[in-house]
Parts: sequence; C-alpha cells; structure tokens
Amino acid sequence: MLRYNLVEPRRLVQEEVPMPVPGPGEALIAVKAVGICGSDIHAYYGEHPYISCPIVPGHEFAGVVTQVGDGVDEAWLGKRVTALPSLVCGKCHNCRTDRFNICENLKVIGCQSDGALAEFVKAPADKLFLLPEDMSWEMAALVEPLAVAVHAVRIAGDIVGQRVVVYGGGTIGLLVMQVAKAYGAKTVILSEPDAFRRELGLKLGADHVIDPSSVPPHKWLRDKFGSEGIDLAFECVGIEATVQQGILSNRKGTTIVIVGVFSKPVMVDMGLVQDRELRLLGTLMYTKTDFTEAMDLLKEGRIQGLPLITHRLDFAKSQTAFDIIEQEKGKCVKLMINATK
Repeated sequence: MLRYNLVEPRRLVQEEVPMPVPGPGEALIAVKAVGICGSDIHAYYGEHPYISCPIVPGHEFAGVVTQVGDGVDEAWLGKRVTALPSLVCGKCHNCRTDRFNICENLKVIGCQSDGALAEFVKAPADKLFLLPEDMSWEMAALVEPLAVAVHAVRIAGDIVGQRVVVYGGGTIGLLVMQVAKAYGAKTVILSEPDAFRRELGLKLGADHVIDPSSVPPHKWLRDKFGSEGIDLAFECVGIEATVQQGILSNRKGTTIVIVGVFSKPVMVDMGLVQDRELRLLGTLMYTKTDFTEAMDLLKEGRIQGLPLITHRLDFAKSQTAFDIIEQEKGKCVKLMINATK
C-alpha cells in the first residue's frame, strides 16, 4: 500500500509498504478522507512538543472496514466508520475513571503511531463509530476535530447566557465558537488577525470579530462591554500573547480554557491569575461521549462543518499538502485529502 511518511521536518515522503495486518481487537480501514490538523502542521515544522519524526500523519479520518483481527465482530466488515484515534493502556487511574483522553500512557494514531495519511490504517475496534448512511466522508472526517471543540466547551461547564471570546480562527477555534453558540452562549466574539478567517467566523455565527493586529483585544472588549468584560475565554492558538489577552480580558473570577497546542514554553502573568482569581483550565482531546456528541451535532445540522474545508487534494497529491498550507497561510483553514478514485 502507499502511505506518506514525515521522515523528518519539512520532508514528507511517499512510500510503498506491506499491507498492515490487524492484530487482536483491531480493524483495518480503507481510508476515504483524512484532514490535515494543526498538530500535523506543528509536526511538519518540527515544532510539536509530543510528535517526533518519522511519523505517518493523520488522526482525523473516515473509511470502510476491510479486515478485522481476532476477537472483533465480523459484522464490522464493509461498514462505513470513523475512529477515535486514542491508543490507551486501559489500566491507569484516568482510564479506569473514564478519562482515557489523559491516559498516563496515551498514544495517538497519526501522532505517536502511524496514521491515516495512507491507503489503509489500523484502529482499535472499540474506538470505531458507525457513520450515518447520509454522512459524507469529508463530514465524517470532521467528527474528530469537532469532538475537540465539544470537549473544550463541555469541560468549561454551563455557558448558557455567557459572553464568550475565542482566540484563534483556525479549525478548532471556529468549531469552539459554533459549539459555544449551540450550547447557549449569549454572545461569542472571535479574535483573529487574518481577514479571511474573521469573515468566515461571521458567516459561521460570531456576533463580533476583533483584529488583534489593529487593537489589543482586551481594550476592544473593555470599550465594548465595560467592566463586566468576558465570562469565559477559549485560547485556541497556543502562543503567549493570546493567553495574556485572556488574562487581561476576562472578568475577575472567570475561566480561560487552554485548547491550543504550544510549541514552546510561555511566560504567564500568574500574579494577575492569582489576584483576579482566574481559572486556567487545560483540555486535551475528548472522551467517547464528546465524540458521540460531535457526530450528533453534525448529523443534526447544528454545526456547520463543510465551510471549514477550504482546500481539497487527491490522495496521490498528498506531498503538496503542506506546501499549499504554507502558501495559502490564513486562507487555508481545513485541507482535506480524499481517496484516489
């Protein structure tokens, strides 16, 4: 089979390798669509703190089950599926308490185990999710990133009637923004320096957008909303400036959810966190409940997923994916790779 291996930073190589064989408890999936994620981009540049080369990227995908290993129900054969890509030990405290997203021995397909930028990929059968018959391959591949957003919003608690700011208009930020609206936030503000992404944010339901390259978000928010400020913030970028803006913008006693992946350590003004009694709340991936909720939100049309797909490639042209992302900069939100027909 063919696959694309990130053998070193900035070097994605097409390889022909033997067909994978599913082991006990595993299924083999013929990949029909795979999305390129922000984590893949960090890894491509050698900047992801937890992904090392060589690695076959791809953890948001959908396809058809073609083979199953020992102990797996053969009824899965031929089924259209997506998969939760977490590979967990099942034994640590967090696994035993249904928080396998923070398993002590967590590995992720496409991050620490070879992923779906390939014709076939293996996945644990207990992490398979059957797709609705009318759900497209591309929509199914969006379940995974949407589950990230669902988990981030759910972990923040009840947000009904709250004023929320989202820092970052990439795929995750735009999905967090939509989930917050779907869950009852009163006002959602998107802070994003790229004009294309700000416009997309407005089309997807943002009540206001801020260009942080023109005005500091905390100043814009204070001028707009006064001392009441912001009830809740989501940092979806992974840089020092956006964390600091969240600290400066939030009303005292509120929460800042850290969703972005940080390529390096950052300085945070913990004096302000202490003085304002703020909560900095980390969030990682998702649980099965979040994954199921993400699929339901897409199926019910409560979240717009397809407008996020700004670029599409045939699998045979996958080597150009990261070049396109680099060339298109802010105009490339989600690049989707579809199976060669």
